[in-house]
Amino acid sequence: MIIREDIRKCVVFIGYRMADGKMRLAGSGFFLGKESTEQKADNVFLVTAKHVIDGIRRLGLPEVFIRANATNGTSVWVRCQSNDWLFHKTDTSVDVALLRIGVPAQLDHLVFPHGLCVTDEVLKSHAVGLGDEVFVVGLFRHHHGNKRNIPIVRVGNLAAMTEEKVETRDFGLVDAYLIEARSIGGLSGSPVFLNLGVVRFIENQVKHAQGGPMFFLLGLVHGHYDVPESAVDGSGLDSDTFSVERVNTGIAIVVPMHKIFEVIACHTDG
Repeated sequence: MIIREDIRKCVVFIGYRMADGKMRLAGSGFFLGKESTEQKADNVFLVTAKHVIDGIRRLGLPEVFIRANATNGTSVWVRCQSNDWLFHKTDTSVDVALLRIGVPAQLDHLVFPHGLCVTDEVLKSHAVGLGDEVFVVGLFRHHHGNKRNIPIVRVGNLAAMTEEKVETRDFGLVDAYLIEARSIGGLSGSPVFLNLGVVRFIENQVKHAQGGPMFFLLGLVHGHYDVPESAVDGSGLDSDTFSVERVNTGIAIVVPMHKIFEVIACHTDG
């Protein structure tokens, strides 16, 4: 699989400024908008995970900084207020945050269109299921790029569909996919794409894509699925009595597109 450069160009990094003036990176985000030739704020949202913004707020910081690539080959920091971010109005279990924002011409970024997002129709018409390939594009804190953002790509597969709600530590039971792709700090809020390739076997027929591989936006990374160490090694220790580490199981939790669209609908006419 070769990932097109325009896929990576929808991704930015989310950060904050410490009291000493140093900048820190906290997570990833991506531009999402309606099909339009104009990448203005009326048509575009920057999307990330709600817990990324909540984490910056808990530090007592009033501002969020977006590290974006510029067309001159460098990166720039775009400042916004933490209170400008929008969340689901009624459902606190939805780990999605939105910022109304345009994409100025001096930024080397593109907006991912609504028309290439996963819907029930996409799932049905392409017979999407377990084992289909997915990939995450986002921040690797240890190699984020000194001169400009360098989003990394992690490849995996669909491990569980949204058949039942998934238990999370901070958001309770949530609608989510599980993917076999290890999530790490910094990938929170990253877009997760579904790669359906160029050939599909659907209803006993071989179907070929036109114009190259089919990529659809599946959702965003909530985080990794972790468990107490005792649950992994089988020791049976009571975690309320003993201090145990939590272990990343290698499975990531993905907020599905329909929950992102729910939040958008909360703040728009459709």
